[in-house]
Amino acid sequence: MGSMQPAKMRWENLLSPHRLDFRDGKIRLPDGDPHPSPDGRSPFQIDVDRIIFSSSFRRLQNKTQVHPLSENDHVHTRLTHTIEVGSVGQSLGLMAGAHIVKHLPKGSPITIADIGYMVQAACLAHDIGNPPFGHSGEDAINEWFTTSRLAKEELTGRLTGPELEDLRHFEGNAQGLRIISQLEMKRFDGGLNLTYGTLGSFIKYPRSTSVPDARRREYTGLKKPGYYQAERDIAHAIANVCGLSPLDGFDGAWRRHPLVYLVEAADDICYSVVDLEDGWELNCVSFEQVERALAPIARHPEKYDGDAEKRWADLRAEPWYAEKSEDDRIGFLRGKAIGNLVKAAVDAFIEHEDALLSGTLEGDLLANTPLGKDAKNCKMLAVERIYNAPHVLPIEMAGFEVINGLLDSFVRAAIDIEEHQKHGKRLPPQADRIDKLLSGKLSEADGLYARIMRVMDYISGMTDRYAVTLFRKLQGITI
Repeated sequence: MGSMQPAKMRWENLLSPHRLDFRDGKIRLPDGDPHPSPDGRSPFQIDVDRIIFSSSFRRLQNKTQVHPLSENDHVHTRLTHTIEVGSVGQSLGLMAGAHIVKHLPKGSPITIADIGYMVQAACLAHDIGNPPFGHSGEDAINEWFTTSRLAKEELTGRLTGPELEDLRHFEGNAQGLRIISQLEMKRFDGGLNLTYGTLGSFIKYPRSTSVPDARRREYTGLKKPGYYQAERDIAHAIANVCGLSPLDGFDGAWRRHPLVYLVEAADDICYSVVDLEDGWELNCVSFEQVERALAPIARHPEKYDGDAEKRWADLRAEPWYAEKSEDDRIGFLRGKAIGNLVKAAVDAFIEHEDALLSGTLEGDLLANTPLGKDAKNCKMLAVERIYNAPHVLPIEMAGFEVINGLLDSFVRAAIDIEEHQKHGKRLPPQADRIDKLLSGKLSEADGLYARIMRVMDYISGMTDRYAVTLFRKLQGITI
């Protein structure tokens, strides 16, 4: 990693209101001042609006958060989770923004509200690239491209090493960047044309798929891929315009944008608290387990005496609390816990601003707060009792079969179309039908890698129910 201290990143670059702009198929880097909005909205408010009204955002309503294909309407979907993360993210951005604007050059047009919108926009997009069936869907895609006979026999010799790595390391974050910068609105021409400030805040892991697994622990931003080869130029442009510091010893990797930590905190806060509430709704955890986990966060250790156990017991002894129903107690704990975690995250952000600007902060924001241990206990309870709950596993297993079956058919079609266009071979009828289902996107793509990426776009964009329905039709189970 190198022993030299990285140069500090500068807020005036990190908060760039310039938009990702393509001309004649190539990125045109900003020159001069950004164009003002004709309707009075800030550039970052426009980012929020563009994400919310995108079709990929709307499809989140039928994508798994934790519980696939849940029949309980009160349990969170990926959409309700995302809206809550956006709300928390805006609060974090506004509170941190009050500190940040004090350090901007005189005359800077960036306001506190702009920073709130910027974090909110990145939060609203943070899960937009997730495939059907959540993280188990990611696992299914990666396993298929690594172990399936079709992938090993037909793709290994036809694609470059980095292209194969993209397919074997499908990641919702990298697919999310592809969606907002390539697929939505202006297709392969800048996508939603978001501001660089928002794109920098979104790219949680600013590196390609080619970092060896053994080196992922060397820096928080190396944990997962943040972009594919197809978006390499876009990632470089984001790093260039935002002034992200290069990561020594890694080609095409940079230190994180400081606002990424607020986006990450918003996500962590929501699922630390709300996933436990969903688990209680579905009888995965008892009320007492949820109460014991959230009470020490709701009763902040700087205000109330004792360890986590004592703060929980003291709360239960309060007459006003004891007379509440379990629903009302959960509501109280949720609200207080989220409020305390938000304040703690902002305090940590301000305290560690120098480390954030130099890209050297270890761990996430919540881990650097007095509530870090209690928040981690919530996550551990969720992993133990909710994410691996008995009712979740069979549906995730079925999700594997669904995604495997779809990839078998669609990747075969992409290979057949490549062979047809390269060597004039007869196109099998099923490949032709699949290409028509994708509105000709496979046949119009240039090369096998681009065709398979479009297969990935289609399958990863499916809702859980549509993936199941299409798989059943392909298997002849229903018409």
